Amino acid sequence: MIVRLMGLGQWVMEPEQLLELNEIDEAIEAAVEAGDAVAMRSHLEKLVAAVQHNGSEVPDDLIVESDLVLPDVNATLDEVRELLASTSDFYGLVPDSHQLEGDDRDLDAESGGSPTGRA
Repeated sequence: MIVRLMGLGQWVMEPEQLLELNEIDEAIEAAVEAGDAVAMRSHLEKLVAAVQHNGSEVPDDLIVESDLVLPDVNATLDEVRELLASTSDFYGLVPDSHQLEGDDRDLDAESGGSPTGRA
């Protein structure tokens, strides 16, 4: 799965790596519901750090479609609320793990990062 962090680039993550992100995602949702911008930003920072730590960065010169786009850590409460509203029928910012089954897209690091799997 290709994850775009707004303003920072893209990372390749395996579906099982998103489990940690789901916990942080739930905390972001709770902070937004409570109107707590400070907590939301703190959890967004954790989300970005988890993607960067667990994923493999996609080279800037490689153009790959993103499967998931996560907001910038400086996003406002209203911006994140709007983004959550657009995905609320299915998940928060991060898809639940059962929704990721069958996504086998990956980057082949040995061939310079060409995408493999689905288009």
